[in-house]
Amino acid sequence: MSEQPKMKKIIGLRNIVTDKETWKYLLFYDIDSPSKADIKHLIEYLDELKCISYIMYSTKAGLHVVGLTPLNSSMWGVIFAQLQMKFPEYYSGQTIRLSRKEGEKQELICCNLEYPVVINLYNIYQKRFPKIDYELFPTEEHWSLVFEKYWSVKT
Repeated sequence: MSEQPKMKKIIGLRNIVTDKETWKYLLFYDIDSPSKADIKHLIEYLDELKCISYIMYSTKAGLHVVGLTPLNSSMWGVIFAQLQMKFPEYYSGQTIRLSRKEGEKQELICCNLEYPVVINLYNIYQKRFPKIDYELFPTEEHWSLVFEKYWSVKT
């Protein structure tokens, strides 16, 4: 008889925010085992958009990109589709993992804080990566985040 894999509860964040009147979308992307060239091209692509603040950090298997600026659905769709073409990954962009994996050490790779950010989302990552300067960017404080819990066998 084979042993069942151990399930672990994960805290994630959905890619939607609301101001109680409308919904907007957050750009999330997950890349496994990127090369240094991939990371450089990804940073160049995100900075060329000229519409989104973001942070990029290492994970156990690669990197996460977390957009801090709310986007309308069409802008989110265009950017996400371009990311899928330029950096193909089997990832839907709907949820980003906030919980750390066992033994995972996350490190800030880069950030761009030129555009308005959802302040409560920024606060989550500022605690994780204190090098991010709190006073340098405009904020959008009225957006509420949507968290979710899910189970995973990935460690």
